[in-house]
Amino acid sequence: MKRISWLVAFRLAWIPIPLFGYGVFDSALSDKSDPIQITIVIGLWIIWSMVLVASLIPSASLLTLYRVLVPISVVAAIWGSLESQISSSSIFLLFSCAICTSICLLPSVGFWFVNGSSYGDEIRLPLKPPGPLLLGPLPLAWLVLMLTIIFPAVLLSAESFFWGSITLGIGLALSFFSYRSLSALAHRWVVFVPAGIVLHDNMILTDPFLVRKPLIKQVRPALTSSDSKDLTLSSVGMCLEVELYEPANLSLSVNPLAPPDVEEVVSFFISPSLLSETIEEATKRSIPTL
Repeated sequence: MKRISWLVAFRLAWIPIPLFGYGVFDSALSDKSDPIQITIVIGLWIIWSMVLVASLIPSASLLTLYRVLVPISVVAAIWGSLESQISSSSIFLLFSCAICTSICLLPSVGFWFVNGSSYGDEIRLPLKPPGPLLLGPLPLAWLVLMLTIIFPAVLLSAESFFWGSITLGIGLALSFFSYRSLSALAHRWVVFVPAGIVLHDNMILTDPFLVRKPLIKQVRPALTSSDSKDLTLSSVGMCLEVELYEPANLSLSVNPLAPPDVEEVVSFFISPSLLSETIEEATKRSIPTL
């Protein structure tokens, strides 16, 4: 299966990273104090081990941690390569970290993680992130987490206790909100269940929205001329349209501080990250598709 092969490729690229990085970081840290060397080496081993373990355990709760930690390897590899002499080891290190980061962001990998926490006869398909968040908030949230992981530990090991404590306190406060936001994005799914389709998206719905199979007229690629209710949050790329035989009540979370808006819809747009797999799964479950 394609979804499994990507994880195998990731593990094959991630496992040899310590072998490639040994000489690179040994040279890069040679002029640093012993506490800094020990802190950075232990930190790198912890990140490598946590990612390897996460890549072996399909769980929706680990997806955010996995996608936060893997790209840090690219930052560490670039720093190590710049601080040391360019060699074949640094090239292989950069290449492996870049490959792993590319794989970790694939929708197929997200599919593998979120379905590790699925129940019984259900299939979860991740939804695309809202388009506006890709323009700044998402990279900024990751940057906050990365800086909180790296800088306080390095500053404290360098005996810069004042600035280390300041960055740690501010970083932990900002990281709490950043990680919670990223985790919320990782828990947005279209779920196929025996009864029909469930839209699980707390960013726009107050409760999961179940559409029973007999009410579904068709699931098809969306048309630009359609006036269906847009539940994609302006995600990028093609989306799907779900048509119903009769109206259904949709409870929308427009303002968290206000009561939900209940709207009657006969069709709506959704944006699963795996469009073909969504249509394929609908067909398997005898849901009409185009």
